[in-house]
Amino acid sequence: MTVKSKTLEMLENHRGEFFSGEKLAETIGVSRNAVWKAIKQLESEGYPIKAVKSKGYSLEESSDKLSLQGMKPYLDKSIDATQINVYDSIDSTNNRAKELAVTGAEHGTVIIANEQTKGRGRYGKVFESPKDTGIYMSLIIRPDELPNIEPSLMTAYSAVIVADVLSHVTGENIGIKWVNDLFLKGKKVCGILTEAVTNLETGKLDWIVVGIGINVSTDSRLFSDQVQSVATALFDDKNVVRNHIAAEIINQFFLQANSMTQQKMMDIYRQKSIVIGHPVSVVSGTTNYDAIAEDILDNGSLVVKRSDGQTRELRFGEVSLKIR
Repeated sequence: MTVKSKTLEMLENHRGEFFSGEKLAETIGVSRNAVWKAIKQLESEGYPIKAVKSKGYSLEESSDKLSLQGMKPYLDKSIDATQINVYDSIDSTNNRAKELAVTGAEHGTVIIANEQTKGRGRYGKVFESPKDTGIYMSLIIRPDELPNIEPSLMTAYSAVIVADVLSHVTGENIGIKWVNDLFLKGKKVCGILTEAVTNLETGKLDWIVVGIGINVSTDSRLFSDQVQSVATALFDDKNVVRNHIAAEIINQFFLQANSMTQQKMMDIYRQKSIVIGHPVSVVSGTTNYDAIAEDILDNGSLVVKRSDGQTRELRFGEVSLKIR
């Protein structure tokens, strides 16, 4: 660990407490000047650090900067923290995760960022990712390591896990809009983008990257006009701990995978669905039509009934839906 990382870990573990430069230097095992440089670097990165003469340095209790050091207190002991990579800003966490997956990154590797400059959604759409107000993460999955989860249902599994975590932290009902969006009070708070690569020799998936973007405390004015009309945030202010939410998603994603059966997962997915029983507008290629969403099958397909009485099964990735 660098001097900066060790300093931040000390301050994160004792938020609101003051430590003199001498005490920090002694604890970390470096010079006071090295500590001073680390403090200045952390301040330049946006960490709210108080510096008071004769008292020392303190990380404000309201700090909501994403960091590995901030997540560690909330991570389950089974999670390997060395596999979590935190960036202040990145083009796309999915892009970085795919780069690492190609070069052999282990199952459970996580990329997480305070900001994405080129965040992506399905079909190449932009996923707006304002700085320091959301959680933007991607997880690298080696399918053989999660035998209980059918790879084609990884998006559904991710939606169930994230919706459950967000429901717990907000006390609100978080609904799932088939197939990959989470909604709060009629507006989108989270998008999930799953990408994978198949080994042509074996015909099996080599890896899956699950991208999760959450609007935690994003002021709607930070979004474009188009996104403002359809998106919202989990909280109205920034007095929340994104590190806690991010850590809990990582915990549950890997802990639940060992006990979650496909039947249980899809039952929860259906329970949390906000489309079943509602009129929807189906867009598939150049074809548009209105229908009623009737059910979601165990294989993830959405069953809809058209106005002409015909029933269709819509497969993952083939359509997008808009609740009217």
